[in-house]
Amino acid sequence: MSQKIRQKLAAIGTTVVFGFLLFKLLERTFVLIWVNTPWWGALLMLVVLFLLIDYLMGRVFGVRD
Repeated sequence: MSQKIRQKLAAIGTTVVFGFLLFKLLERTFVLIWVNTPWWGALLMLVVLFLLIDYLMGRVFGVRD
């Protein structure tokens, strides 16, 4: 597989996994997260979660930046 195709697959996979996890997480704990967490804390959690998923998907597809 070419490098560009792997990068595109990793990006699509990252988006799908992040969206699915975010949906499931917010579906169950929507009230708890938004009541007990300040806006900047929730934003920080989302950024860290996205970067973690992006890193793991890059490792799975063997993409090097």
